[in-house]
Amino acid sequence: MPIKIHFGKQVRSKRKDLNISQEELALIAGINRSHMGQIERGTKSAGLTMVARIAEALDCSAAQLLEYPPQPLKKAIK
Repeated sequence: MPIKIHFGKQVRSKRKDLNISQEELALIAGINRSHMGQIERGTKSAGLTMVARIAEALDCSAAQLLEYPPQPLKKAIK
C-alpha cells in the first residue's frame, strides 16, 4: 500500500476516533477542506509541514500518523 494511502487512512481513523468532521479537522489544521479530503483518500500527498499541522490538530504525533509497516530492503545492485 502506498504511504500516502496509508497516511490518509491513519488520519481518517484518528479523526473519527475524535468524532470530528473532515471540515472541522481542516479548519483546525488550517487546510482547505477539499485538500483534506484528498489527503484522506490518498490522492494527494502531504508535505512535512502539513503532516505536522494535521498531527497537532488531531492531538497526536506525526510519527503516529506515519507509522508504516516496514518493507524489506532491496539488495544494492553492484
